[in-house]
Amino acid sequence: MHGNIKPIGLDGRMDLVGIRRVPMDEVAGLNNRSPTSADATVGGRIKELRRAAGHTQKQVANLIGVTGAQFHRYETGATRVAASRLMAIAAALGTRPEALIGAMGKAQPMITAAPLDGAATDGLVELVEVYATISDPRRRHALIAFARVVARAQGSDDPVAD
Repeated sequence: MHGNIKPIGLDGRMDLVGIRRVPMDEVAGLNNRSPTSADATVGGRIKELRRAAGHTQKQVANLIGVTGAQFHRYETGATRVAASRLMAIAAALGTRPEALIGAMGKAQPMITAAPLDGAATDGLVELVEVYATISDPRRRHALIAFARVVARAQGSDDPVAD
């Protein structure tokens, strides 16, 4: 044997001088599929947004193709939510997946696009071309935020909508 290296014992006592072998079941989070506090946080966000949308657990469960019991486990954080399922939940709640994990802070409702006529299509192409020339992410975000405000003001007495 080389100086500082001791043989590995099956009893898990020592691998190297002064370094204790740690059994795999003691390694926190390594290959652990159990839910975490982050899963509970995501579940809480799902519940909050579901209630705000006025849906029951059963309604959303039916929309995303799971049982009501499974959806309840998602909301309580008892079961982890797969990325594909998270995307389906976000779509069912009319929001973005980032809103469910808190990446954006505040949920951004999706805006349903209306059918476009020829003139609107030309304007859309121009808007996309102008957007593509903006390199500053903050300015791109500002343009998107402005478009959302204008879209929501449709039909109101807001002078911006005229």
